[in-house]
This record gives sequence, structure tokens and C-alpha cells, in this order.
Amino acid sequence: MIFKEIEIKKHDGIGRVEAQIIVRRTVRFQAEIFFDFRTKKINAKSVMGIIAMGLRRGDKMLVVIKGDDENEALTDMEKLFLREL
Repeated sequence: MIFKEIEIKKHDGIGRVEAQIIVRRTVRFQAEIFFDFRTKKINAKSVMGIIAMGLRRGDKMLVVIKGDDENEALTDMEKLFLREL
């Protein structure tokens, strides 16, 4: 299991469109991927779960990944949030 704190940089935060982008990326991996934010822990392969987190610019969440391809998944999540979100 690996984890990393990621800061939301997108000006408008994470909404429906961004949640769909995240899910399209996370479903490529066999690993379980979760986002922890405050008291919420959600499956990163769930659009509704991501939207329900209400992530805004400047928020920091913990990405937790467990599985055979966890390193590749973490690298992809880092790239996604640095470039697009």
C-alpha cells in the first residue's frame, strides 16, 4: 500500500467533469484507489463519491493505493493532478 498527499490546484475545484476524468483514469488500474479528505474516504472509481467530497482549490487529500499496479497508478494520479486538475 502506498499513499501521497495531493493538493487541488484547479481554480474551480473538482466538479462533475473533473470527477469523470478521474474515474476514466482510475478504472485503468487493477489496484484499489481511495481518496481521503477530512472525514470522507471514497473509492476513486466513483464519480458520485468524488463529487460528494466537495474538493476546492487549495484542499489537500490523501491518495491511498493498494494493488499490484499501485506504483503505476500513483504516478498516473500525480501527473493527472499536476497537469489537468
